[in-house]
Amino acid sequence: MPRTPSKFSDFLERASLRDVGVPTLFAAFVLFGTAMAMLGANVSAVRESYGWVQRSNSVLLDIAEINTLVMGIDMTVRGFALTDNPDFLVYEADNRKRLGIRIDHLASLMTDDLGQSASIAKLRALVTNHEEIFAQLSNLGPGHAKDVAAVIVDPEKRKIRYAVQNTLTVMHDGEMKRLAARQHTAERQVSRAFNLALGIVLFAFVAGGIGFALTLFGRRAAG
Repeated sequence: MPRTPSKFSDFLERASLRDVGVPTLFAAFVLFGTAMAMLGANVSAVRESYGWVQRSNSVLLDIAEINTLVMGIDMTVRGFALTDNPDFLVYEADNRKRLGIRIDHLASLMTDDLGQSASIAKLRALVTNHEEIFAQLSNLGPGHAKDVAAVIVDPEKRKIRYAVQNTLTVMHDGEMKRLAARQHTAERQVSRAFNLALGIVLFAFVAGGIGFALTLFGRRAAG
């Protein structure tokens, strides 16, 4: 006695859904591949965000080192004035050389930020003024402790060093804000892309299950 088709089977026959199983399976594979590509892009976004963190760390280290070297020039000239020991002049020359290298490196990290590039130009001018003052003092030679002390306590001369430090503080704060904004944007993009990819994966599995069931039904019906 022939088996009576079920209502569901009869619905599939009448709706002509039996032949869409393979295309549905193919669509499911395409969707799954798309989701995997999106997740791969997410990994790249996370790596890029990590790269920005590393860059900001380098910027902050340069800023801290520049501040230390500026103060070092001040301290070495004071040391020379107080002790007349020429070794302090060697330290001063070394500080000048390292200071120039650090500022150049910091500038190379900030080429894509117009605001920070302007601060670099300002920093260079201030540091040059600061170096000129202490170069003149060191050129006085031994026995000029009083002259050095008079310049160091001069409010106008001290303003230059404070201006350098204030500029470095502004650059530090600007870099921290920029990093925070980039991380916030990256986190939102990664979260949104992950949720979308997860939804596509779930839909692909559902579509794949339906496609497999329709394909199986079509083979049975053909047999």
